[in-house]
Amino acid sequence: MRLAWIFAAAALLAMLPACRKNPVTRTPAPPKPESAVVLLKDDNGHVGRVRFENAGGSVELTGENTMTSISAADAAPAAPVAVSADEIARRFGAALEGLPAPQAEFTLYFDLGSDRLNAESEALLTAVLQAVQTRNSTDVSIIGHTDTTDSPQSNFALGLRRAEQVADVLRSRGLSPEFMTVESHGEGDLLVKTADGVKEPRNRRVEITVR
Repeated sequence: MRLAWIFAAAALLAMLPACRKNPVTRTPAPPKPESAVVLLKDDNGHVGRVRFENAGGSVELTGENTMTSISAADAAPAAPVAVSADEIARRFGAALEGLPAPQAEFTLYFDLGSDRLNAESEALLTAVLQAVQTRNSTDVSIIGHTDTTDSPQSNFALGLRRAEQVADVLRSRGLSPEFMTVESHGEGDLLVKTADGVKEPRNRRVEITVR
């Protein structure tokens, strides 16, 4: 019996190195979830600012393509860092693809004291309709403006006639009236600031926004 015990003990000792050579494989812990915020320019090319805050602290992003992140709910946000377009696409590509197309903006100009478009602006109406079709848009804003050559009341009425004239043309070319909002700013939103009674062709306009 003693001899058998010695052989069994020897066999067990012989197995130990083999056990050490083949340790139990452990599954690595999953990476901690990370939240990130990146600041991009808007549809008009402007870069604003955003404040990212939680229980651990806060940070403000003010530069285009800068990013901050946190790895835990109570961790302070990381200092802002600049990230490349490729990195933004890798991290946020799916979210960016889900965004609607940027709005399209058009400015049409009119003859002095008239609700008649000039020839160059009339040609832009085709591009307006194409933008509506491309975006499957149901939100088209049409705003009429004037210069300061008449009274505010007359200019408001003229701005509205201009906007309605453009809406009528778009309607005749197939754009549904329910997709359009028509209004006038008269001389209240001058593109070029002038005194009263100034003939400024750039202020005699209709602005169209297709969202």
